[in-house]
Amino acid sequence: MQAYYKQNRKEIKNKKIVISERLVDKQGNVVVWEIRPLSQKENENILKKCRAMKEEGKQNLYEVMVLVESVVFPDLSNVELQNKYHVIGKEALLLEMLTAGEYEKLKNVVEEVQ
Repeated sequence: MQAYYKQNRKEIKNKKIVISERLVDKQGNVVVWEIRPLSQKENENILKKCRAMKEEGKQNLYEVMVLVESVVFPDLSNVELQNKYHVIGKEALLLEMLTAGEYEKLKNVVEEVQ
């Protein structure tokens, strides 16, 4: 029974991975993203927000919200970063920042981490 105790469970580690070869630091090094698993409670909160919406766009919103909440780095809530992309909000930033292929790669990594 002790194997089920919270203090005895193994924690899932965040994953560090290159999502985009286009995003580089000042030295030209590719920037590594950090992805974390969401708890079921966090997932339920996202679902609750999506259920409050009209039917149109619900699935897409759920997907992008899960991705955004899973990204530890870069900080998608950073207003300065959002301003550089001329967007407001984490979801809008992610959609503007990545190409379709990079978005798909991020989605696959997030699914793997979960």
